[in-house]
Amino acid sequence: MAKLKIENIQARVFRDHAHFGLDPSEWTLEQQQQFSAALDEAGAGYENQIRSWVPYCIVEPKDFDIDDLTSEELRMILGFVRGDDPDGAPPLEPSSESPQA
Repeated sequence: MAKLKIENIQARVFRDHAHFGLDPSEWTLEQQQQFSAALDEAGAGYENQIRSWVPYCIVEPKDFDIDDLTSEELRMILGFVRGDDPDGAPPLEPSSESPQA
């Protein structure tokens, strides 16, 4: 549910900026900066993604302090949670392409 909350905010902010075009990789640097600032302002920026999602990925959260992780570790965990790396993200439902046991 924590992931869904931020993803909904991201979708809303994206719709607000859809006039830039549907492919963010084609946006100008200024447009990307405006979008990023709007995500931060709405509470769905990079830092909030880490603070909201990473603690759920830690096996023993009672003694966990997110500030003990390095930036590289945070980016790796966030990429996994967001599904940026298809080899690292777990499938949410069985795929017809999955090997059958």
